[in-house]
Order: sequence, then C-alpha cells, then structure tokens
Amino acid sequence: MVRHRIPGEKMPAHFFTAGEVIEATGGALIIGEPDELFTGISIDSRTLKKGDIFICIKGERFDGHDFIPEAIAKGASCIIFSRYNVILLGSTIPHSLIAVGNTLGALSDLAYYHRKRFAIPVIGITGSNGKTTTKEMISRLLSSKYKVLKNEGTQNNSIGLSLTLLNLRHHHEMAVLELGTNHFGEIRELARIAAPSVGVITNIGPAHLEFFGDEGGVLKEKWDLVEELAWPRIAILNGDDPLLRERPSGLPGDVTFFTFGIHHKADIMAQRVRRGKKKISFYVKRYPCSLTTVSRVNIYNALAAYTVARLFSVDAYDIIKGFQDFAFPKARFQMKKVKGMTIIDDAYNANPASFRCALDAFHHLPASGRKIMVMADMMELGNRAELFHQQMGEALSKTNVNVIVGIGPLSQGACDAAQTCGFNPRSIFRCSSLEQARTIISAIAKKNDTILLKGSRAMKLEDLLI
Repeated sequence: MVRHRIPGEKMPAHFFTAGEVIEATGGALIIGEPDELFTGISIDSRTLKKGDIFICIKGERFDGHDFIPEAIAKGASCIIFSRYNVILLGSTIPHSLIAVGNTLGALSDLAYYHRKRFAIPVIGITGSNGKTTTKEMISRLLSSKYKVLKNEGTQNNSIGLSLTLLNLRHHHEMAVLELGTNHFGEIRELARIAAPSVGVITNIGPAHLEFFGDEGGVLKEKWDLVEELAWPRIAILNGDDPLLRERPSGLPGDVTFFTFGIHHKADIMAQRVRRGKKKISFYVKRYPCSLTTVSRVNIYNALAAYTVARLFSVDAYDIIKGFQDFAFPKARFQMKKVKGMTIIDDAYNANPASFRCALDAFHHLPASGRKIMVMADMMELGNRAELFHQQMGEALSKTNVNVIVGIGPLSQGACDAAQTCGFNPRSIFRCSSLEQARTIISAIAKKNDTILLKGSRAMKLEDLLI
C-alpha cells in the first residue's frame, strides 16, 4: 500500500516525500505522486528495507541499475535512476520512479537536503594523516556530554559521508565527520554536503602526490575545508605543521583560528611528554593525560580532540577519562602477541610522513628480542616515489631495527638505500609478493622478536597475519 503524507503531519526525521526528492535532486517524477512518502534511502539491494528509496549507483564493479528488479521485489517504494540508462523494471512497477542526471550526485543532494533539516554543530576533519583516529577521539570526548553521529570506520568519501548524514535523527546533538580526498575539488564538495561549522586539519604531508603534485597541492586541497566552513566558521590547525603555520595568503577574515602543538607556541599545547613501554603521557595546561600507545604522533590527534571538546564545554576530567579509555582504530600501531612474538599492525595505510612516525615509535619501543621491519610500497607518490622510498631506507639505517623485509619494487629500493648506508646486507630480504614475505618471516622470526608491519592499504599487509 502506498503511503502519502497528510498535510500538517510531522514526519520522522529520515522520511522523504517524492516532492522533496525532486526538490533536492532536480529530478523528474516519471511515475508516482509528489506526496508519496518514503521511509529511508538505500544504495544496496541486499540491505534495502520495505518503503525505502533505492538509488542506482554505478561503481567500479557493480551498477545499481542492474539490481532494480531485486530492489522492487524487496519492497523499494521509489527508484532513482540515471536518465541516461536503459532500465529493466521486471514484472512489478515501483510506486515512484525518478530520473536524474547523475545518481551519485542525487545521493549527495539528498544528504545535503537532509543535513539542512538539523541546526546542530558539525565538525569536519581532514589532513594527510590521523584523520580517523582524530575523528574517533573527538567523537569519544563529545559523547560524554552530547548525542553524536560519526561516520563509521573510514567512510570519508562522497558516498560514505552522504550515507552517514542520512542517518541524522532528531536525537543527535552534533556530528563528527571525517573528510577524505585524493583528487582536487573533493574536500570542497564534501564540505558543501556536510556544511561543517568547525574544521580540523591534522597535518599536511606528502600523500596522494600522484594527483596533488606536491605538498603545496595537498595544502590547497585541504584548505578548502576552511574556505567552506559554515557559521560560526571555526578552524583548528596543527601549529607544528610548517605549511599550516604559514597558512595560505588571503585568509577568510571571518574565520576564528585555534592552534594545537608540542614544539611551537599554540593555543593548546602538550608539555612534559613521557613515553612509556605501553603508553604515552603528557600535560595539557595542568591536566595529566595519557594514551595507550607508544606512537608520539597520536599526541597531536589528542590535542585536536582536546581543543574541540573544550570548545564545546566538555569537562576536563571527562576528557582525561576519555583519553585513558580510548581504543585506537584497527591497524594503527596495534600490538598483538603471536607465538611469543610482538606483532605491531600499522598497515592501514602509509605515506612518507606516517612511515617516519611509525619508525620513530618503533625505534623507541623497548624490546627484548630483535626488531624486524616489514615494509611494503607506499602508493600514489607520483614522480618522487623512488626518492621517498630511498629516504625511508636511509632513515631505517639510522635506527635500532635489526632486520628489514621489503615487499614490492619500491620497497626493494628502500632496501638498497639502507644497505648503501651500512645496514647489514645479510639482514635485508627483498620480496616480490606477500607469499614470499610470509615464507621468509616464518623462517627467520623468533620468540621475543618485535615485528612492525607498515605499507599502503593496496599492498594488503594485513594478509600476513592470516
């Protein structure tokens, strides 16, 4: 049975009428009535619920238009499709059929339309490293006082962000959203959709240089978050990052800036930093804080979170407790005991900056056995990829790492550079595949050894743990 909106009826926050869908997307209503009511939005026919709108998204492996009959059979009340596609409806006609120029754009437009229904603060987070950890920390601290929506995991592209925003409900008091990019213009578009009033930039580093060219290009892209902030336009920046310290010329005059850092004068600073065997401690003003990690770079993530939390009047003692209880996201310098060895999984992703941070933590980590560095190629570094890997090899030669296992052609270049700088050639293993690396590690690893896994996501280093 088709449900229609009754004039004056108060709808649940996530409901849409066909008329609202057309208003949001600029689409054309092919079948149906403007007052027909839909109870949710789905892009996956497997998880679609009766009464939902099904948006036909075309991806790299699947085209949602191919699943229209399945979506209708499962109870989809509305199908949003591309007017440039020929579609097969099957034996059953949906209650509503809406044609749009771009279905991915329609999803974003609906998310933006839904976002405007809520007069709540939205915090947007971007940067070359630490986005997910910072997002999780901010959410953890704010949740001690507010009902918070966040994007799960690393759902930080236009699809993930849009689906997250469509989960906004009346009980939410704020949203914390990670914004990711690897092409120019993506941050501007994500900021348009989310309309954040507070923007956090964790750092600027050599990431996705294949598309951004150099760190200046990275800064230009990330800075769009500041440019696109909604009122009251508050930006929170890493004061120790040289590019963020300089800031681009022509700053928006109506943006309020706060900074955080360790080494340079900032609004929020960490002092008296101590690195222990399993945790790191520091003071912010007079408050003692600690994190269950030995990776010093996470202090910056914590300072960003502290700044946001204090901005929204979270009690300092709730912040301290939040840091103590914080569980770091998967594959971010996570330590596991396996057959008497310590495995450090830092394989979620890698670029030169995050590699150096991981190597610093590994170097300072107390260990009773050998330290084995398993490194895989860092991707999307453009024409400086070989240089960056050579620099990583040189950096490795200056640490207390005992064994290097390099996987992939670029990492083999890092091995060559380490050897040239004096690293014992008998302790360097060059591998062309994960399977070869697994065989070598199984043969050389001993009880009490500590093994660090670091490489780009595309290299799938986590498969070594299987």
